Amino acid sequence: MNQKSNTPAPGDAAAGQAGGDTGRKIASHSRAANGIFHLKALLLSVQRVLQDMRGGGARKHAKGNALCDAPVIASHEGNLWNADDNPLNWRLTAGKVHNLRTAAAKLDGVEIPAGEVFGFWAHVGRPARSRGFVVGRAVREGCITPSLAGGLCQLSNALYDAALNAGLEIVERHRHSGVIRGTLAERDRDATIKWNYLDLRFRAAHPLRIEVELTGKKLLIRLRGTGQQKPHAAWREVIRPASPLRDCYSCGQAACASHRVVEPVTRQPAAFLLDERWPEYDGYLAQTADANDVFLCPVDTRILRKRNYAWNLAGFGRVRTFTLHTLLRALAVRRTAGKGGKALQSTLIAHDRKLAQRYMRQIPPECTHLVVAQNLLPHLWEAGALGGRTFDVLMYRLPLGTLQERLDGAYSRNPRSTTLNDFRAPDAFVDLESRALERARRIITPHAEIASMFGERALPLKWELPATAARPAAHGTKILLAAPPLGRKGIYEVERLAEELELSVVALRGASEGVQHSRRIGTVDAVPYAEIGLVLLPAYVEHKPRIVLRAVAMGIPAVASEACGLQGVQGVTTVPAGDYEALKQAAIASLAAA
Repeated sequence: MNQKSNTPAPGDAAAGQAGGDTGRKIASHSRAANGIFHLKALLLSVQRVLQDMRGGGARKHAKGNALCDAPVIASHEGNLWNADDNPLNWRLTAGKVHNLRTAAAKLDGVEIPAGEVFGFWAHVGRPARSRGFVVGRAVREGCITPSLAGGLCQLSNALYDAALNAGLEIVERHRHSGVIRGTLAERDRDATIKWNYLDLRFRAAHPLRIEVELTGKKLLIRLRGTGQQKPHAAWREVIRPASPLRDCYSCGQAACASHRVVEPVTRQPAAFLLDERWPEYDGYLAQTADANDVFLCPVDTRILRKRNYAWNLAGFGRVRTFTLHTLLRALAVRRTAGKGGKALQSTLIAHDRKLAQRYMRQIPPECTHLVVAQNLLPHLWEAGALGGRTFDVLMYRLPLGTLQERLDGAYSRNPRSTTLNDFRAPDAFVDLESRALERARRIITPHAEIASMFGERALPLKWELPATAARPAAHGTKILLAAPPLGRKGIYEVERLAEELELSVVALRGASEGVQHSRRIGTVDAVPYAEIGLVLLPAYVEHKPRIVLRAVAMGIPAVASEACGLQGVQGVTTVPAGDYEALKQAAIASLAAA
């Protein structure tokens, strides 16, 4: 194994000896010692830059998908969190996990050509605050101290361990000066790094893919390759003497120059990443959130009154809003209106990505649990913002994969529709959402069909009926399609029903199929509830059936498909989506009972 050894003087074995007396530990972290360390680190960084310029160094390799299905040749699994943390040093562990999350997003999916060198710093880059890194816990002189970008060594350790398991050629690796009990350093399988003079570099004889993933509790490394790697050198098990965990909040030495005052975390806050307001989700927040939590919202309603974003966050102090971006999104959607479903959905996805990126930069590292609006979920997953965290999802619609299958089935029944197949999300985007939903802790929704898809992980909410005046005593005679006349809302089934039963039907004016429908179907700008005797919504896709809820709150009966998610709502008869005979019989029964 070829190992360069350019470790600086602060790695001095005497100062880092496990079990050294406290006085020597404090001396090794004095202001003078810290100053000398940083000066030497700067000089060594300059020296490394010059060396790399002369010798080529390690270049940055692109991410790709060529090796996604290649076999896993080595892996590593490690714990993110420390069971023995107290409220003081837990915050530093949270900072460490945040730094791992930030670096993992830069490494996951990198593919290295055969014979090329992988370099840790070439891909992670300078670990500065401006690039998203925070204070975490780092090992120096056998102590765990607060340090900007602290904790990245856990990632370099894991990569080195996996590289050894894969038999890769180790081009450069450095041991930690102090060995903490229970870490990879005890078995000499660690690799310390320091920008940019201490690096981890390795090479494979075949193309190699690096995958880095953070679950709620684990750091996972997978190396994929296309060929059989011959071990570059035999690795021999070495047991290095270790010292017990020593950090700024267990040794009690507040006089140490490396000691920093950290506010203890007595309750780990959650972060709520919100978008459109639903009354059901507003009520959920009122029951579960507290003033310690963080709320990221599209609009500051004190500046811009938008009812669909008017979350009730009175009493919550940690609220951050993004009004300008939300206005730009609304303008972009308005400009795209009328250009077809594909253009509209592409615009929404692009602006949701921008909003998610703004949100993720505002999530404090100590927020280890998130509650996420579904439209933001794929973007947060792709960016790695969910790594090292648990998260719940506010589900506004079916999962994209299921939604598109549903629309395909509806189009096969009604091929003359111009809207049932006008948009499909990219396969990669569908996959992102699917993977994130698989990892979610809870799925929160009032939609009965969506809740049924997730079993015990679902948290079903009760649909909120709007407060509304009662319908006049006289029964109306018109039938209402509680949606615009679109294929996905069941217009073709309603059209057939109107002809067979000689019904007078009204639908909401708006987007349409662009085809001529039955003379028995008219359109209205506003629902004339006093004239309505029955509400129909035999939709293939319906996620927000507010008109049906308003109607039944007024005592008007309704027939809706199971796709509307209204099972169990009093006054609503549910039928299978696309089952015309069931729709017809339910409509006849409801009209007879009126």
